[in-house]
Amino acid sequence: MKILFCDNALTSLLNFRSDVISYFLESGCEVVLVAPKIEKNRQMEKIVPAGCKVYTIEMEPASVNPLKDIAYFGRLLKIYRRESPDIVFHYTIKPNIYGTFAARLCRFKTVAMVAGLGYVFTGNSLLNKISCLLYKSMLLLSHKVISLNRRNYKLLLDRKFAKKKQMILFNGGEGVNLEQYSYKKSRFDSVTFLMVARILYDKGYNEYVEAARIVKNKYPDTKFKLLGPLDVVSPMGVPEEVVNKDVANGLIEYMGITNNVQAIMEHPNVVSVLPSYHEGLSRSLMEACAMGKPIITTNIPGCRETVDNEVNGFLVAVKKADSLAEAMIRFIELPKEKKLAMSKASHKKALKEFDVNNVLIQYRDIVDELLEKR
Repeated sequence: MKILFCDNALTSLLNFRSDVISYFLESGCEVVLVAPKIEKNRQMEKIVPAGCKVYTIEMEPASVNPLKDIAYFGRLLKIYRRESPDIVFHYTIKPNIYGTFAARLCRFKTVAMVAGLGYVFTGNSLLNKISCLLYKSMLLLSHKVISLNRRNYKLLLDRKFAKKKQMILFNGGEGVNLEQYSYKKSRFDSVTFLMVARILYDKGYNEYVEAARIVKNKYPDTKFKLLGPLDVVSPMGVPEEVVNKDVANGLIEYMGITNNVQAIMEHPNVVSVLPSYHEGLSRSLMEACAMGKPIITTNIPGCRETVDNEVNGFLVAVKKADSLAEAMIRFIELPKEKKLAMSKASHKKALKEFDVNNVLIQYRDIVDELLEKR
């Protein structure tokens, strides 16, 4: 059996789905990865699991040029015909649209994952409307559509982007390897807030920086760290000069990117923060839970699933820096024993809800069902 995974970044495939890829390889399957050919992928290729075949192709995730998109579709079609996989899993908007079309033309089984309903779903421009129409058409052509939270699951059905027989809900998102992201005992001799995300405005960048400003007025020694890649192609990307200015003003510490998030997350004083506007089910928050970190995040689908409010963290209002700052100050002022109790509660929640082994079972069930219908 041959399985192909298509995403808009090799980093996403390897960071989010390495356990799934390894599972199928260990099951004796052939695995093919397809992702855009961009400079940073050259380093990522070095950590591709042994036995995978990798295609890096030309594709611009944020381009609105139809000629470039048609060329991307043509490249996918050529690869799909050459590889002739039994099933293709697609992730993110352009692979879901053009990859699904290519797979259906070749009469392959195809699965689309809709991780989050981002700006394409929320905007009102002509481009948004066209993108939504394309997306809807291709999701309806998919054999299965995976959603990572109940609200998005319902929204896709209500807006007729998919039929109920197509839909699959991953209750625990894409899961976390609980051995890789193991529990680390906290101390909280001080407090360091850590935001792990792509540097986008809709991940709550402005709110995080403004909350840092508010908190530092009262607790000036509190640390605010930011870890993740700058995104120069997304319309929501925060310019590097903006980040540099906030660093120069002493509000945040920008840590860049790393292939070892655990080494930073395991610090005994870390609290994980994500003031995002929309998520599928936040990977960084699930990882933080697994390592026993208290969580402060927005009360939205895809984030709220990681927090039992006031048990392992706090839920705050979306797009409200003052609400975020208030929760941070509340945490700082908690007795140490309460902080440590929140840490243990996060790990307990991860054990119960976010084990990647449950996700592997769901992938296996999808493959078995689709191949039975051939």
